[in-house]
Amino acid sequence: MTPVSISVVIPAYNAQPFLSRAIESALSQTVAPTEILVIDDGSSDDTFKIASAFRAPVKAFKKANGGPASARNLGIQHAQSDWIALLDADDAWLPDKLEEQIKLLNSDVALIHSSARGRPNCISPETTFTQLWRRNCILNSSVLLRREVFVQVGGFDEDPALIGVEDYNLWLRIAAADWKIRCSPKELCIYTPGATSLSRQILRFAAAELTNAKKIAHLLSLSAQELHDKELKIFDEYGLELLHIRDFVHARQYFLQALRYKITARRLFWWATTLLPRQALDFRRAIIRYQRTGHSGSRP
Repeated sequence: MTPVSISVVIPAYNAQPFLSRAIESALSQTVAPTEILVIDDGSSDDTFKIASAFRAPVKAFKKANGGPASARNLGIQHAQSDWIALLDADDAWLPDKLEEQIKLLNSDVALIHSSARGRPNCISPETTFTQLWRRNCILNSSVLLRREVFVQVGGFDEDPALIGVEDYNLWLRIAAADWKIRCSPKELCIYTPGATSLSRQILRFAAAELTNAKKIAHLLSLSAQELHDKELKIFDEYGLELLHIRDFVHARQYFLQALRYKITARRLFWWATTLLPRQALDFRRAIIRYQRTGHSGSRP
């Protein structure tokens, strides 16, 4: 097989506690990348100092804070390779990540992703636009991307309103351009969830998802019904997430939005549930977990 040139791009913002792990995981690959580009996105800690302490092939760049999309775009702008491997600073790769993905390369493949520890696995060997429009199943840190296609579709959208789903926006545009997206079923990455407030994080992602849906629908001239169905799904999914963490106020707002789109018995039940005392829901959750596990040791 012809050697594959791969540039790793790691955007990093205040990543001091975990950046070294990410870089080391890229350096430890059984197929070595050509270069590892760390983009310090205006950090106030020692992120740039840590990245700069590594020798070649690690290269460190510093820029004013502009969000992960702008950091990734800058990194890819400096990259020298035909393929770009994306890695978030708080995630890491298993040693055979690049080796396994290279096996799936083909002339019509634009993007290869994989399953990850700590994140639901991808279940289909190929990922279509229809699947992606339904749900983002691509973890950013698992992506190996053809640079030519990245340039062709315009790179990451740097709109601040998309922060959190700017990668999803790019995957949809790539899939819509009729390039193939393939998935390795192996767990090749270690995903680390963010440590920020769950409620705040869910609300931020939901707002970004709604913005993204409108942008993609406009860009690709999707039907009003397709956008309607996508927005309804977002209100349902994030409403349930907010209900799960007991943010009743925001969950109620999302279910009301969904009910304005379409009234169903299930949505009415979800909305009514937000009016119940927390103790009642926690007791119900404990009973269900007890029935499933046979003991009450699980946290309610």
